[in-house]
Amino acid sequence: MRTRFINFNHAAVALAYLALLILQPIWHALAPIPLGAESWWLALVATGPLLLPLKGILKGSIRSMTWGGYLLVFYLAIGIMEVWSNPPQRLPALLQTALVTFCIYSMLRFSSVRR
Repeated sequence: MRTRFINFNHAAVALAYLALLILQPIWHALAPIPLGAESWWLALVATGPLLLPLKGILKGSIRSMTWGGYLLVFYLAIGIMEVWSNPPQRLPALLQTALVTFCIYSMLRFSSVRR
């Protein structure tokens, strides 16, 4: 039974993290001007840090999930700031905020069930 919860929480973490990783270039580089910046440099800067703990998160490493969680706090702050201050980009920022919140919640569930 515990193994099933661990697998579900690990899958939830991996899917939310990958969705956030995919959202960054779509939002910053591919979305038209009112919804995004159409800047590949911004997309690379936003996507690059998420690639650092990706291998460990996909393997289910607690250490990588811890560092990924620390990293996601910055993305949460950016998402909240964009929701608050940039009305044209509110929808992608809300999506980022929701993905980060769900990913951090799943990381916490994964680490508590694993102990």
